[in-house]
Amino acid sequence: MYILIRFSVGIIVEGVVLASGPNSLRVAAAGMPDTIELNRSGEQWFSATGQPVEFDFLMSNAQPAESSLDSTITRAADARSKAAFQ
Repeated sequence: MYILIRFSVGIIVEGVVLASGPNSLRVAAAGMPDTIELNRSGEQWFSATGQPVEFDFLMSNAQPAESSLDSTITRAADARSKAAFQ
């Protein structure tokens, strides 16, 4: 699954999700020698250095079943939408 990661300093990095858990993602990012670990605390996601990040997933419609990662993405998108209207 492809992902776009937006760091708080304005940098956007393209990557591929290698592993996921309910509160973590490991991503192989373009132009970076090591993988990136993203961790969730509450509704916010952070890089390994504690920098807040936002991300978007690029998914195909070929997957018939919803995974737990899809549910996490939906919850994160809902939280961002709510925050935008407050």
